Amino acid sequence: MLTQPKLENGIFEDTYRTSFTQTGIYDVVTNKSILSILENIAGAHSAYVHYTFENLSKQNLTWVLLNWKLQVLKRIKADTNIKVQTWGRSATKIIVNRDFKVFDEEGTLCAIATSKWCLLDTTTGKIAKLPENIAEIYHGFHDESVFGIEDVPKLEEPKLEPLNVDSYKIRRFDLDLNKHVHNLNYLNIAYELLPEDVYDGSELNNVEILYKRELKYGDIVKSYLYNQDDSYIIVLKSEDNSILHSIIKLF
Repeated sequence: MLTQPKLENGIFEDTYRTSFTQTGIYDVVTNKSILSILENIAGAHSAYVHYTFENLSKQNLTWVLLNWKLQVLKRIKADTNIKVQTWGRSATKIIVNRDFKVFDEEGTLCAIATSKWCLLDTTTGKIAKLPENIAEIYHGFHDESVFGIEDVPKLEEPKLEPLNVDSYKIRRFDLDLNKHVHNLNYLNIAYELLPEDVYDGSELNNVEILYKRELKYGDIVKSYLYNQDDSYIIVLKSEDNSILHSIIKLF
């Protein structure tokens, strides 16, 4: 049963019903769809406290995502009611850490995630300072870390020969409201490099994404696939390799 969103003790909670458009070939919700649900509840939390994109645009500000870390504990099927929770965990002068939990209809914990966000000044293109009362704006923070860590270890580019290399020209349908490649579309580029048996196999249950530099319409991105420590690592760079755009880790 779907319920109204609520905000208690710093935790914002809402319910969703999964759809078949969110599933892959095995009729379970994909990693990209789970992250999309988490992104949506983060936006709903901001809307609930009137600090969303529309409000921020009047100050020439926008939210920008710096990283994701997702672990799927149980795969969710389509046409299922789920409960999703999110909260601001901590903040520095420029970064907010936000965590998530996803539960199925029986109350089983299905996924956990953490993320890092900052405000971008759209007139200068530079990171802006957070309001000093950011915790108060969100009706308080909740200090639980779903992974039991304060910060996610930074992903590093492997010092190996790549297993596969590809190039891709950014299209209009890749872009978000900031006219940058939407953060979840980086996964599309990464998945294209995976070996066919891995791509066609069960969804990998761990996803980490580090965003370094935005991609824009017309950019040509070169992607490199590595296999390291039982993980697939995909590095996205500019065509001349001078700019690191993103590192994605799947395992």
